[in-house]
Amino acid sequence: MQENSDQKIFDQIIKHTELKSKKVLEIGCGAGRISSLLSKETSQLIAIDPDDNAIKKAKRNIPGVDFKVGSGEILNYPDSFFDTVIFTLSLHHHPNSKKALSEAKRVLRQNGMIIVVEPVNDGEVEQVFAFVHNENTETLNAQNSIKNSDLSVIALDVFSSEWVFDDEDDLFQSLFGYYNMPISSNVADNITNFLGKKIRSKPIILKDKLIIQALTQSNDAVEYIQN
Repeated sequence: MQENSDQKIFDQIIKHTELKSKKVLEIGCGAGRISSLLSKETSQLIAIDPDDNAIKKAKRNIPGVDFKVGSGEILNYPDSFFDTVIFTLSLHHHPNSKKALSEAKRVLRQNGMIIVVEPVNDGEVEQVFAFVHNENTETLNAQNSIKNSDLSVIALDVFSSEWVFDDEDDLFQSLFGYYNMPISSNVADNITNFLGKKIRSKPIILKDKLIIQALTQSNDAVEYIQN
């Protein structure tokens, strides 16, 4: 399996905010795939994730980033500490996404920016993954938290990337392996029915649909779009 979502996400982030000479917090960094790209642009990058094993892997493989175990709901940093806070596909993973946004706002400097990148439920990749692990409710809750926050959405873009699988076997091994689950024949059948003729393609190319939103404490908001 190959995918270009990391590069696409990074390209969108730097399209919407200037990172050079900035102190940046990345929330939900995982093993640091996007952190490795962000670190080339920032003057200081702190990246947190609740998964201790992922943080250990990131520390081994990616220099120049201050990786720490942590949650966006409880940020151990002073008020007005960061120029930019970035949620990389992570806001919906917080049980209380409203609190995570509030914490991000607290540690954000005046005129700073919060960048939120999230999956969109009607994307092809998202629909396929939902057969194995459905996060639709969580992603909608995250969007509602943004909509109902006292932050202003000053920019919003929907964009896509591609996930490329060699064949049907690669698709199922990658999909179930992502969640460390054995392949379920019933779920595989449901995915096969959903994809139709595409399941026999070599390679199988699926579109990943994502949304990026730039949030500030200003009143210069754009019209909010629910995706």
